[in-house]
Amino acid sequence: MPALADQLHREAAQPMEGTVTSEDGSVVLLRHGFQASEGAMGHPHQLRLGLLLAGGGNLYQRTSAGVLQAPWHPGQFNVVLPGDHGHYASPAVELLGMAIDTAQWRDAPGGFPDVPSLSLRLHRDPVIASVLHALWSSAQVDACVPGFLQYGAEVVVRRLAQLAGHPPARPRMAAPLSSRQLRQLQGFIEEHRSQPLDVAALAGVLGMEPTTFSRALRAATGMPPYTYLTQRRMQWAQQALQGGLSVTEVAMACGYANPSKFSAAFRRVVGVSPSAWPRR
Repeated sequence: MPALADQLHREAAQPMEGTVTSEDGSVVLLRHGFQASEGAMGHPHQLRLGLLLAGGGNLYQRTSAGVLQAPWHPGQFNVVLPGDHGHYASPAVELLGMAIDTAQWRDAPGGFPDVPSLSLRLHRDPVIASVLHALWSSAQVDACVPGFLQYGAEVVVRRLAQLAGHPPARPRMAAPLSSRQLRQLQGFIEEHRSQPLDVAALAGVLGMEPTTFSRALRAATGMPPYTYLTQRRMQWAQQALQGGLSVTEVAMACGYANPSKFSAAFRRVVGVSPSAWPRR
């Protein structure tokens, strides 16, 4: 289990009702009921947002940014910013939440906004509420395409900046990868298809920094790295299945230790299950 999701499960102190994690582990969406509690809060590089679905009462948060003390009603959300350490006392709540590991997540335009004022108030915003509900609903019917959760997190971060009064960030221009670079990247993925690959490994093939590589790949293909990697693996998987390899053999060859996870990824990309693909 990715580090961020694992930490959230430990903090819950009881089995989580449900979590959805992005391909790179940097974004976690969760829905869970929490008992009334108090204790230390904050993390050096995590942004957390909790939309109250049910329950509520008086919420108290004291951090370096100041003090939040207000009745928490369904439809409102709170924000805990990276590095915002302190103490909290929360009523019993059912939350639809999002956690973002800012040390891993490299695709946020302009980085994360400096919005300390947001942690001092409870908020009610139809955009953020709609995004969280849409992401959760899509995940429940296994309709989240690769990169969907990261994109939703990006929308949430941009909206937080708007709520704090920041002007919309201008899109950062990046020179796209050349045809030669794409061929080099494709060859590397093909050669190391069964191995765990991350953004740093893909960027290193081209001698680029991960952030610069991510922008250049998106400019060339319209896809972030993990989406592109999954697409390339599934293209090979289609040919391998057509050639007679079993689903388990193809899953292992594509780097999936769990055939069911491979099948879910294949269905998202191709639109049918891997067992049905040769008979399409």
